[in-house]
Amino acid sequence: MRWLEVTVKTRQASVEAVAAKIQELGAGGVAIEENWNLAKLKAMGLGDYFPRIFELAGDEAIIRGYFPVSFSVSGRRELEDFLARLPNFGLAPGTMTVRIVDTAGWEHAWKKYWQPTPVGKKLLIVPAWQEPPASGGRLSLRLDPGAAFGTGTHESTRLCLEWLEENVQGGEAVLDLGCGSGILALAAKLFGAGRVLGVDKDEPAVQASRENAALNGLEIAFVHADLLADAAWNKFFPADLVTANLTADLILSILGRLKRVLAPGGQAVLSGIVRERREEIESAAVRYGFYIRGKYCAGEWVALWLELKK
Repeated sequence: MRWLEVTVKTRQASVEAVAAKIQELGAGGVAIEENWNLAKLKAMGLGDYFPRIFELAGDEAIIRGYFPVSFSVSGRRELEDFLARLPNFGLAPGTMTVRIVDTAGWEHAWKKYWQPTPVGKKLLIVPAWQEPPASGGRLSLRLDPGAAFGTGTHESTRLCLEWLEENVQGGEAVLDLGCGSGILALAAKLFGAGRVLGVDKDEPAVQASRENAALNGLEIAFVHADLLADAAWNKFFPADLVTANLTADLILSILGRLKRVLAPGGQAVLSGIVRERREEIESAAVRYGFYIRGKYCAGEWVALWLELKK
């Protein structure tokens, strides 16, 4: 079978937005290539596990989407327009090329680019198809994202993982809004959380999350639900901790519900926010009765640490 390979070259800060748009347009698969700082990994004692296959310079990134050859011209134009508008959101633009490729294993080609990823001081994200390496005392979290997003390599995800490492003390009820591959919910459980619930409006994401929980031998509930319209998922809580790695617009839309599902004094991390919209999100959170306890930054991304006033 032949496929249309759409390749976008951009900067790492734009990866998540571009990959989400490609998936939204109906891609059968998405592959991401990013540069890695091998010197830093070696300094952490983990560099030997990373092959020298990363040839991108600086913060360059390549996103490849695979579509049926019938992928419409209008779809291509929509993606081109989207790439041109990225600077309006403080992100780097992208350039797009298109070619026809044979199936020939493209579905798995991206896996060679994803290697064990250390996050924070405690965690090592390990691809499901690899044996966990000697982790130097880190907790190994095995992951296969499938059709969902979330491998721990993107700044917005890493900020949430580091926040969880700092704030899960043991036994907390944790809610992950927009769970994707389940990576944040799984990490919370590994760090010692009690009840954990992941919610996503994308059914394949929920399925991927459940499979990843089973892969790690963790008992976590994952629910297919609309964060804005479906009230069924919040019957499990109030929550002590909430993670929401979403978009600025979606975060603004759920602040009211977030206030209802958090226990008094409960805490949340809001990520996926570009720097230009940080103050807007902060102001809205304060209006809803949240206290801003801290900010985390990585590249063009910001995560906000909130606490619900008692």
